[in-house]
Amino acid sequence: MRFSKEQSVAIMHTDGPMMVIAGPGSGKTTVITRRIKYLIESAGVSPADILVITFTKAAATEMEQRFKAITQGESYQVRFGTFHSIFFWIIKRAYGLDNSSVINETEKRNMLDGIVKSMSVEHDNREDVISSIMSQIGLVKCNMIDIDNYYSSDMPEEYFREIYKRFEHEMKRAGKIDFDDMMVMCYELLIKRPDILNQLRNVFKYILVDEFQDSNKLQYEILKLLSKPAENVFIVGDDDQSVYGFRGAKPEIMQAFTKDFNKVKITYLSENYRCGKSISAASIKVISENSNRFKKKLVSAGKSDGIVKIIHPMDARDESLLIIKSLKEHYNMGIPYEQQAVLYRTNNEPRILVYRLNEFNIPFTISDSMPNIFEHFVVKNILDYIKMALGDRSRSTFLRIMNKPSRYISRDILWEETIDFNKLMERLHRKEYVVENLYKLEADLRLIVKMKPYAALNFIRKSVGYDGYIKDYCEYRQMDSAEFYDLLDTFAGLIQDMTSFGEMFEFIDNYTEVIKTQQKHSKDRNGVNLMTMHSSKGLEFQAVHIIEAVDGITPYKKAKTKAEKEEERRMFYVAMTRAKEELYIYCPRTVLGKEKKVSPFVKVLENK
Repeated sequence: MRFSKEQSVAIMHTDGPMMVIAGPGSGKTTVITRRIKYLIESAGVSPADILVITFTKAAATEMEQRFKAITQGESYQVRFGTFHSIFFWIIKRAYGLDNSSVINETEKRNMLDGIVKSMSVEHDNREDVISSIMSQIGLVKCNMIDIDNYYSSDMPEEYFREIYKRFEHEMKRAGKIDFDDMMVMCYELLIKRPDILNQLRNVFKYILVDEFQDSNKLQYEILKLLSKPAENVFIVGDDDQSVYGFRGAKPEIMQAFTKDFNKVKITYLSENYRCGKSISAASIKVISENSNRFKKKLVSAGKSDGIVKIIHPMDARDESLLIIKSLKEHYNMGIPYEQQAVLYRTNNEPRILVYRLNEFNIPFTISDSMPNIFEHFVVKNILDYIKMALGDRSRSTFLRIMNKPSRYISRDILWEETIDFNKLMERLHRKEYVVENLYKLEADLRLIVKMKPYAALNFIRKSVGYDGYIKDYCEYRQMDSAEFYDLLDTFAGLIQDMTSFGEMFEFIDNYTEVIKTQQKHSKDRNGVNLMTMHSSKGLEFQAVHIIEAVDGITPYKKAKTKAEKEEERRMFYVAMTRAKEELYIYCPRTVLGKEKKVSPFVKVLENK
């Protein structure tokens, strides 16, 4: 195999720190494996002195296999592992831990659930609350933040800080650690025990790190400790593909490397062996708008020109039909469905497309767990109102909506399993304002039953006051209400043309079955790849469709600061560079019934 000049420089670098900035499709894995081979066979480095760190177990396994494939049967004992596996290997020996010391996901969620219940924290979706808490705990630890200086994104800070402290206490009491604790304990051990640190420095004399742009602050601090003073550390990454800010990864960490290590040699792998020329040119035009980055070129090494098309459908329905048409045309031209992908910013975007793909019998697989909109509490509450309008008088249904918005109804008056409004009013005769609220609710239900689904939804939101309930709910929890309103807008988009509640409930049943079937068989099925931009990282496809490239979705509306907007642009860049031959970018004129502006990332491409 012939190497470019830049690849050869990286492979044959021996001592001292080196940073390889590797653009998409530039052959970074080849460079790493060939460099390991060069260190052993040409530079005389012992295989036992080499540590190769990746970010996932799958990547570590693949790297090891590719290394073995080029060593002609030689069994070199190089250590390959993830950051977490290396850190755990270190603390296991220091503290006598074993695998049973590590808490599993279910145990962790149950522990947090118990804490949340004990604090009487109000919530309507337990799973979402627990997931958010877990994510924020990880962010606090990997960014080395003092918990008393951390402000939660979706609940009052005093609640989160108390949950955090109780969780830490419970973990210690149970003798358990999680993946974040592995990092914290490893860092603290190396700081407190210079003897152990020196032993490890003698074991890991040469350190290579893949996907370095995904490192967080704590991982980087540990890497610095292990690699100094020799500084034989070789990092490979692309700051333009740093898209895991929610896990603590920042492009500034790559930039810090050049300051924290002495005489860092920097090599750029600028030849893109994946994308056609027009795709490479378009992607570099987009990412060049970021200011916080290493300036670099990206040129296509292939002969193909590639295709970049920007399409402006009327709405999500029009968009889904255009995509389906394109998928079929490509399939008929000999491009398998497996070599085609649909990428999106969040897993809320493809809901209509998923239903249409199933309708047209096009096989597909969803990489991310796509939540069923009809199982979210805000949509379920609307459905509960409709069910009550249609005659449902079960106590459980009434309980879920009786104070959404607040009607000051106490559950203490609900004695029977079947609700009778007259009996409730008799029990509340001394509280006229509550009786008035019940009268209005009963009258609203009589009006709802005469409406079509779309009109009923809007009536419940505006006239009944459900939107006001969402506003109060989010203000109390310091959450952004826009996310909940978007869910209701998505629901409205799905049912806007339906003529009866029977049609709506049949659609919901069918949609739910599609989601369940897809999630159950996702690993066994082949077909068009549906995934978020995050999940597409590291993959490549013949044809890529990026949907809903409009302002407010990409960049996402929650991105307020310059740093957040630059990460959004990096995500879009990652999505663009998954395409080998054809890239289609869709900018609907309306989304959820609202007019949308073209994404600023796309405007750069449209401005000639």
